[in-house]
Formats: sequence, structure tokens, C-alpha cells
Amino acid sequence: MERAVLEMVNEISLMESQQRYCSCKKFCNDAAALALNNLKPRYATSFLGSLYTLEAIQADQDLQTLIRLEVAKAMEAVAANPRCPEPECPLLPHHLETVELGLAPSND
Repeated sequence: MERAVLEMVNEISLMESQQRYCSCKKFCNDAAALALNNLKPRYATSFLGSLYTLEAIQADQDLQTLIRLEVAKAMEAVAANPRCPEPECPLLPHHLETVELGLAPSND
């Protein structure tokens, strides 16, 4: 399921033209983790089993629709509270001035 969700995060990010989402690794991983928490897990115990599982996930159109819905909701939630380390992230406010705060002198 993890691979299918990560692929969907990338697909939605690439299709997005309004810069509502960041494409950094932290944003994508946060969105994927949030979506995975809302989807039924699919486990495999071998590499071949994981390939079969991924193929079955990709072939199930109802499941693909559900994954797209959960990923879109997760991306919106992460975009509302980004933890992006990139200074050029489209989600971070660039118009705010940095203000130096100093401590007031003590009257002790």
C-alpha cells in the first residue's frame, strides 16, 4: 500500500498547477503517512508477494479511487500545516518580515 500511496502523492503533485503543494520529501512523506493511516494495510512477506500485492492494488479501480481520495485529503491537511525545510517552498509565507526580539532589561 505504501508504494501505491507514494505513487499517488507524486502523481497529484505533478498534476497540481496552482502550487498548493510542495514537492519536497518531507511534504510527500507526511502526506503519505497521513493517508496510509486512513487506508487498510496490505502486507506481503516477500519481494515477489509485494509485487503481486502492488499489481492487485493498481488493478482495483475502486481501491485506486479510495487511495486518491485519502491522498488528496492528506495533502490538503499537510499543506495547511507544512513542516517543509525548503526556503522556497510555495506553502511558506514569504511576505512576512523577520523581526528580532530582544529581552527587556531586568530590574533586579
